This record gives sequence, C-alpha cells and structure tokens, in this order.
Amino acid sequence: MAFPSSEQRAAAAPLARQPRPLAVAHWLTALALLAVFALVLGRELIDEKAVRATWLQLHRVMGLLVWALALTRLVMRSRWRLQEVLSDQPRWQAWLASGIHGLLYVFLLGLPLLGWALTNAAGKPVVLPLLGTLPTLLAPDPDLADTLEDWHGTLAWILAAMVGAHAAAALWHHLVLRDGVLRAMWPWARARS
Repeated sequence: MAFPSSEQRAAAAPLARQPRPLAVAHWLTALALLAVFALVLGRELIDEKAVRATWLQLHRVMGLLVWALALTRLVMRSRWRLQEVLSDQPRWQAWLASGIHGLLYVFLLGLPLLGWALTNAAGKPVVLPLLGTLPTLLAPDPDLADTLEDWHGTLAWILAAMVGAHAAAALWHHLVLRDGVLRAMWPWARARS
C-alpha cells in the first residue's frame, strides 16, 4: 500500500488551521498532563516525607489545572469550531476520532474530580494557591479513600494509554501520511499560501 507523498497531499488541499486559542489550550493541557504524571511518578523516587507531600500537593494543583483547561477548551469549542482537516477521511475514522476525543474529555474532567474526592475521603482538604481551600466533596472514609485511590490510579493509566495512542496517531498522520493533521493543531506554524 503506497501512502501519498507530501507533495500529493499539499496539491490536494490547502492546510486547514485550527483556531489558535484552541491549539494553544490543547498544548497547555498536554504540558499540564505531563507535569501531573511526572509529579506523581517522580514522587515515588523520593524518600523525604516533606518533599513527597509537596510533590503530591503540586500533583493535585496541576490535576485541577488540567480540569480547568479541559473545561475551558469545551467552552472555547462552543465558540470556535474545529476545522475539518481531512475531507477525504472515511466516516468510520471520523467517528473513531470523535469518540476518542470525547473519551479524552471525560477522563480530563473526571480524573481530577476523582482525585479531589479521594483527597477528601482521605481526610485532607484540597488547597489551591490564591484560591484557598476548596469545598469538601466527601466526608473522611479511609475505606472509600482506598477504593478511590485504586480507581484513580487505574483510570490514570488508561488516560495515559489514550494520550499515547492520540500522540501516536498524530505522529502517524505527520510522518507517514503527511496530511497536515499535526501541523493544523500547531499554533505557531505558518499558514500555507
């Protein structure tokens, strides 16, 4: 099976550009997610209790930043529609991409809330810089906290796998298909004339 060359793709259609605010919010979310995972995984390598607690607090803050960015992106998408980049894409691929994007949003919005509930069930408040203590979602319950911790961890690994698949698909489009999907979401790329 021969894949189209970049020249063939370029001649077929001009590059559709995603609205810059959406693209910037996309990459900010990716960076925040990277920080969330780095903080929680890096915390396991630290022995000092105070430093571990600080990293966990930073993990919580970044997790809620991911939640805020995901919510902001949904609001932005109601204002700016995503541009159709692949007009010749089979319908099943478009549905699959939409379904995966929808699941990503469910996880980006749900996991931070689950972490917040987990923190409260563990008998701790969630405190954010400049905002103070957030409302308590659950009363302290150590057994529930253990269950929520298991769910939070499992769902986080599922999210990591989905994000990895999303990134792999973007690289496939960019490096193999050369169809402009990744460039369309890059906010600093020059528009093709």
